[in-house]
Amino acid sequence: MRKTFIFSMLIAALLLNFSCNNNADNSKLKAPKDFLWGVASAAYQVEGAYQADGKGESKWDFFANKMGVTQFMIGVKQTGNIAINQYDRKQYLQDIKLMKELGVNTYRFSISWPRILPQGTGEVNEKGIAHYKLLIQDLKDAGIEPMITLYHYDMPQVLVEKGGWNNRESVEWYKNYATVVFNNFGKEVRHFITFNEPYIEFFLVDFMLNPMQSKESANVRYSKEILSVHHELLASAEAIKIYHNMNLGGMIGITFNLSPCLPMDSANTADVKAVPLQDELLNRIVLDPVFKGKYPENALAAIQKYNPSFKPSVADMQFIASNKPDFLGVNFYAPAQVKADVNAPLGVTWMGNNTDSVKMNTGPFMPDQLYNLLMRIKTEYNNPVTIITENGACFNNHEDTIVNGKINDTLRSDYITRHIDAALKAQKDGVNLKGYCVWSGWDNFEWVAGYTIRMGLCYVDYKTQKRTPKQSYYTYQEILKQQKQ
Repeated sequence: MRKTFIFSMLIAALLLNFSCNNNADNSKLKAPKDFLWGVASAAYQVEGAYQADGKGESKWDFFANKMGVTQFMIGVKQTGNIAINQYDRKQYLQDIKLMKELGVNTYRFSISWPRILPQGTGEVNEKGIAHYKLLIQDLKDAGIEPMITLYHYDMPQVLVEKGGWNNRESVEWYKNYATVVFNNFGKEVRHFITFNEPYIEFFLVDFMLNPMQSKESANVRYSKEILSVHHELLASAEAIKIYHNMNLGGMIGITFNLSPCLPMDSANTADVKAVPLQDELLNRIVLDPVFKGKYPENALAAIQKYNPSFKPSVADMQFIASNKPDFLGVNFYAPAQVKADVNAPLGVTWMGNNTDSVKMNTGPFMPDQLYNLLMRIKTEYNNPVTIITENGACFNNHEDTIVNGKINDTLRSDYITRHIDAALKAQKDGVNLKGYCVWSGWDNFEWVAGYTIRMGLCYVDYKTQKRTPKQSYYTYQEILKQQKQ
């Protein structure tokens, strides 16, 4: 068991890494009464029941079961076949009870495309529709508004085998799927999200997995991913147009992972010079097409050097920009510490770079950078309605241990507190911020990391499915109580 003074020193070392201005004042800031406070999840990460009730195979069912992606990444085969069993109504009702006691008023979750359309297109699986209709009603009966993500990485595998998002037909496949979702759930749900994190799905995860299938150079493989991103942006614009034409009365947005880019070593000239390109490749590559109707110039040139066939038409760019989302979902975990590296794709890298003495899995712990990011969106992208759709932390699991029936995840608690402070300070300073969701309500299957990292407010015993609220759960609960006073 940790000695108190050692733990205090860890906290002190961590706190040196960030400096939210006027933090004591920030803690007194109040969000508007209609502010969305929530937790977030994704279907493949929590539902399980991967073959139940006529569900088709998803991209991630294939990755985990047949491709053995976690074996490749972490040395152990793990899957989302059971995950945290949230497809089971008895289980999810218990989780809704935990959310209600927590005090949130929204739950961001995703719908499994192959659970609705097992073959990607064509016949609708009525059992899948019935499941989500009941979940939506159960949430609303508990006073929790559903926020639905249509696509969170789990394209039906039958469509992946037809070229997936690299195939222009994917836009039509998605339009059909989105129409089914809106027809069945559009009147009950007030907030939809078209896509979650195109950058992460393609430039990070799919790119990392490509060596298992391709012998092309890293530069070529990386640059080819832009076509899939482009098709998702087009599909998002199509879904937004469909939603608006249906006059459903709610809002529809898109979620991007966004990270301010900082030099890994500010004294290293190469690292400093690498920052603008990395910022274009990580942030502006998705923000600029949606809000400005064009891809950032330097990133596009770097990609076209290795993928000269990528030449988006004027019509495509105009269509994306003319069907803007009603809100921007922001997934923020940490800033990106950028390093120049001739061996990295396009000569820049940020993943895994972290100068903190106490390491957070997702990068350096700097809440002030969330404030800076939100202010930048306000200034550079005409202050769109913004919802923080994911924000959370894992410190290499050293806090996520049950001791005498409790999980004292003090660092995560501090992370959530300070990031909420930063978000509310940005709102006070004019950012059009309408919501905040913690990732996640529960420990779950964390993609290529499987179950080796924990990011939940509730500890999950994966063998028994028992939930145990952590200190961070009670910290967030207290913040929400104060917000309601």
